[in-house]
Amino acid sequence: MFSWKICRIFLVSVICFACAGCFQAESNLKISDNGAVTMRNKILGAPIIAGIVEQTKNNLLKKNPSAKIQPVSAGGFSGYEVEIFYRDMESFAANEIEMYQARPGKCSGVQISSGLFYDSCAFDLLIDGNKLDAPPPVFAESIIRQIKFDFVVELPYAAETSNADFMSNDGKILTWNIAPNLLSGQDKSIKLEFKIYNKLRIAAAIFVALIFLTGVIFNLRQAKKPDESGDSD
Repeated sequence: MFSWKICRIFLVSVICFACAGCFQAESNLKISDNGAVTMRNKILGAPIIAGIVEQTKNNLLKKNPSAKIQPVSAGGFSGYEVEIFYRDMESFAANEIEMYQARPGKCSGVQISSGLFYDSCAFDLLIDGNKLDAPPPVFAESIIRQIKFDFVVELPYAAETSNADFMSNDGKILTWNIAPNLLSGQDKSIKLEFKIYNKLRIAAAIFVALIFLTGVIFNLRQAKKPDESGDSD
């Protein structure tokens, strides 16, 4: 008797072998010390999934027509790097990319709390796992080892707190490995807190403090001088 269960396992197995190691992606956020954000999304794939890579690139450009795009290749893979620039954290927080949006009961997205000398920034993001049936366990580990999908944040100062999988450069570069979650169907939580210092306000405050301190010292010295006024004999 024909078994649909066996047929399905065979079909998923073929897909696993065909796609293993054929896809690499990286989403990189570089945040400067003045709060400007450069987002670089790199998508690379083998010829077998060229159509998926092309569609992903088109989707990014549809919502960000001013983005810079250039073809890239590495290790026999080819694809694109899409660069999007935001002048400050506020404009970045207002982007329409689903990954950075707040979802009630799940995540609060990108949050910014402005202060006098620094802004406190927080990422509370949720990447939805692949909701399709996961591949059989006998193949899953092999695929996870070969498929690469990272989310990287580069900060001007060390992060205050985070749940990053890897950290480097004294806590300024944080990396989350997304591939296992997409393949297992599990969601991936990304949490990060950091500060952006307002150097202009800090410099202005220091300048005013120095002027004030100089005035105080001058007045104290003047007060200590003997009174030279009065009639001489």
